[in-house]
Formats: sequence, C-alpha cells, structure tokens
Amino acid sequence: MFMSTRSGVISTLVELVRKTLNHDPLVFVNSGLVVVGLITSLRSAANVLYTYAENICLSTVHVRAEDPLYEDVVRWMNDHAFRGRNFLSVLAQTNNNSDKPLRCPVQLDPDRLISYRESEDNSFLELKPFRGSRLFRFRQTWMLFSHAANGPGCFGPPQLDTNPPLKLQCLSISLSPIKKFLDEVRAYGRKVSVSNVTIYRTTSFSPDVVRWSSVASRLSRDISTVILDKQKKQTILRDINEYLHPHTRQWYANHGIPYRRGYLFSGPPGTGKTSLASAIAGVFGLDIYVLSLLDPSMTESHFSRLFSEVPTRCVVLLEDVDAAGLNRGDTEPGEDFIQRSTKTNTSVSLSGLLNAIDGVSSQEGRILIMTTNAPQQLDRALIRPGRVDVHIKFELPSREELQDLFLSMYSEVHQNPQFSPDEQKTEAARLTEQAVRFAECLPEKQFSIADIQGFLLQHKRRPEDACSQVESWVEEMDFEE
Repeated sequence: MFMSTRSGVISTLVELVRKTLNHDPLVFVNSGLVVVGLITSLRSAANVLYTYAENICLSTVHVRAEDPLYEDVVRWMNDHAFRGRNFLSVLAQTNNNSDKPLRCPVQLDPDRLISYRESEDNSFLELKPFRGSRLFRFRQTWMLFSHAANGPGCFGPPQLDTNPPLKLQCLSISLSPIKKFLDEVRAYGRKVSVSNVTIYRTTSFSPDVVRWSSVASRLSRDISTVILDKQKKQTILRDINEYLHPHTRQWYANHGIPYRRGYLFSGPPGTGKTSLASAIAGVFGLDIYVLSLLDPSMTESHFSRLFSEVPTRCVVLLEDVDAAGLNRGDTEPGEDFIQRSTKTNTSVSLSGLLNAIDGVSSQEGRILIMTTNAPQQLDRALIRPGRVDVHIKFELPSREELQDLFLSMYSEVHQNPQFSPDEQKTEAARLTEQAVRFAECLPEKQFSIADIQGFLLQHKRRPEDACSQVESWVEEMDFEE
C-alpha cells in the first residue's frame, strides 16, 4: 500500500514537471547521471595518472608539522604564492599584531580613561588558503603545494594525524628544484625573524603523541635590561660566545669531548633567571625550547625523544628542576643516586633526565640552561661538571643593581628627541641622582627584582614620584611580611 502510494506521488510529480517544462524530466535525470559518471571517470583516471607520475617523474618532499621548516614554508607561501590571489575556500583570521599606532593624545591624561571600543580598530582581517593543493611557479619551475590535514600556523589547530601534513612536488627526476626552494624559504624565514626569538614548548596531541610546537615569537630582549652583577653577566656571555665559535666544535672533537654546554641559574624567585635565558637567546640569535619536568603528559620516553630532537644550536630551558622532586635524599654516602629520588612529582626519573642530557642520543651543539630556587637540594649527579659547566648565582639586588634597575626603567626620560644635546645631558645627570636617591631608600638584598619592578611600574614615566613614594612602599612591604 505504501509503495503504491509513493509511486503515485512520483508519477504525479513527473507529469507536473513534464507539463511545466514541455520536456520529459527523465531526459535531464539521465543526462545528469551521464555527467556525474563522466566526472567520476575523469577523476579516477586523473588519480591513476597522478599516482603513476608520482612514482616515475615527480620529485616529492614531505615536511612534518613539528619541524621548524614547516612554519617557514607556510610563511613564504602566504607572503609570495598566495598574496593577491583569490580562492574559493579560505580561512578567515583576525590579525591583532598591527604595528599601526593608536590615535591618542601625545600626553597621557590621567583623568581621561581610554576606551578601545571608541578608538580606531587596529586589527585587520586576513583570508588565507585553507585546504587542498596549490600550483605555483618558483624560478621557472612549476611546483605543487598540498596539505590534506590541518597543521599549526594559518591552517588551524594541529590534528592527531602523525602523517606529514605538508607536501611539495615538481616535475623533475631531481630534488634540486625543491632543494633550492627550501633554501630560499629558510633564508626568507631568517630574514623575517632576524630580530625575534621563537619560543617552542611541548604540546600533547594524544597520550602517545607529544611534539615541539612554536608558541610565540618575541622581539629579542636587550641584555642591558637584565639586572645582574656585571661580572657575572660578562662571564656567561664570554663563555657562551667561546662555545659557539665555529672553531670550538673542532676543538671538542679533537679532544674527544661531547660538544655540549650546560648552565645552572640558581636564586630566589623573581631575580631574573628566565629573563637572562631569554636575553641570551636574543644576543646569540638562538631559539628557545622550553621543557618542564612537571608536565603531566610528559613520559620518560617523550622527554628523551624531545631532548634529542632540538636543533644543533638553540637554548634548551629546563625550568625549576628542584620542583620536580628529583632532589638529594637522606641516604648513606655511596648509595646509588638513582635510589635517592624515591618521592618525585614527575614521571621522568633522575636516571632518565641524566640520560637525556648527555646520553648517546643527546643532541650536540645545544645550550642547556637549568633554573632552580634551591640548588642545595639537587642531586650532585645532575650538577656535576659536564652537565653543569657554569653556575650563575642570582641574589637579591644590591644597591648598585637597584640603581641600574631604576635607570633602565626610566632610560627614555632623558632621550626625548625634543631635548637638545645639552638638555639631554642635564636630564641624564638628574636621572642618575634620582637613581642614587632611590637606591638609598631601599634595603639591600631584601626585595627581588620583580618586587621592585612591580613598584616602578606604578610610576611609569614619573621617576620623581617613584623616589618620593618608595619609602612608604618599603614600610608597607615590611608590614605585610
């Protein structure tokens, strides 16, 4: 009954269409089926031809999403191959990193609150290619850029797929054209990021997949902004400079010494340990790879593999190693150091950490910086020479360092371009006097750099107010303690 009713409805609709169009609708249906079949056949034939060409005359290079080269390729494609072209499938992305300054009064009016909803919007909308394949030309050679899955950068969040997400191909029996393209891509990436430091952290895509991911790119920090004893600062800069010299690696090889260098930054919180590591990366043009022993997704095998995957020249920052629980135990002298670490807050054992640092698979050429608030708790095996070559002790600031911090915070006061050279000298001398007065109002080695910097941030561009109110701030801090 139901089938006959449905057949009747279909017959009625077919008759209605025939009367309306004066044509048999079955002709259109059959024609559509022929077109679909033809398209399917052509696509199948194209796939067969493509597979055959890929095996015979197409050079192919895959780039994994976790490789730094991936970001360089994406950047080059966005700036060269994709710019000015129209695509039907794109990713809309809001870019808030505009260098265009806001329209605002030259002088800050403390009685007038700034509303960014009323100000000019500096962000802009970017439409970037999203998925599929793109054919482009590089130095008279046609190349095919394809990506089937989302990866980091402009193509969306990384997926769990561990297959190479980016593929480059060209019609050639040699990889030379693609090699030249990748050399161009790397050179362009270095040119764009010459004044930046890229920070990499571990990202867990699944319990079994943990990769390095680029999380930020920041302007290089000037080493002069790091408040530390000048002799200690010069010691580490000279040591790293000698280590990175091209002839040093051969010297290590000639003497049978693994080409590695390790540093331990110890001291109270807020004294600038991480800041110095960041500034060092900027000075020597290195990227930073941050590892944490407290990462709940980090297993010992993950840690060892990630440590071995860092580039030959980079800064590996291992933060707060004392907080992971790999501490010196209360055991009898001579007991195996692995047994001393019985209570840990990490899945990475002390033996696993030591093997990652200087094991057979450990990368050479890198700079390892470990930070700790309690160096006395670290196992001697972790900080022995060869693993820690230079120990920099950070202390609460002295009077001289307090003056340096004040001058660094207000350095632009006497550099006003509206001042004449004589006026700038006068302002510089005046600022130096204020720095001395400011430092004399603070007790030595009592407050951290972070504490004092927090106070100075309350008086940006007003060194006179900082000098006049610092004593009352010290009293408040003493009362809170």
